[in-house]
Amino acid sequence: MPLRQQGVSLLEVMIAMLVLSFGLLGLASLQMATLRNNQSSFDNSRAIMSIYSITDIMRADMSSQGALNMANAFPAGRKADWLSDLKSNLGDDATGSIQCKATSKDAILGDPFISNICTVTISWTDVQGGTTRTMTTEVQL
Repeated sequence: MPLRQQGVSLLEVMIAMLVLSFGLLGLASLQMATLRNNQSSFDNSRAIMSIYSITDIMRADMSSQGALNMANAFPAGRKADWLSDLKSNLGDDATGSIQCKATSKDAILGDPFISNICTVTISWTDVQGGTTRTMTTEVQL
């Protein structure tokens, strides 16, 4: 009488389930890393949009350019609104600064003109790794 093996298919099913569960755990880990990277990219986009927003406001507000020349500071009300928007978009620890200096250059025809060179800096804590990110842009007004 030949001996029959029993339980082989049960062992194969258990090994297949183990391999499948490791694969699904790896897939879940990959999905979490993708979500963190996506949030980090979204925060970078928000920071860039905030910098563009404040520089467009400075360009459009012609009356503030004199204040930028004289006091090296953006008008307090607009800057406070911008900082409030930064905190709501990038987190409570987000900070921003605007530093401007007036420069005088000679035009081609010999007429001097004055322009403002402004440096806008934003810092926030990145969701990926909890590191502090800083973005700095220099614009000419």
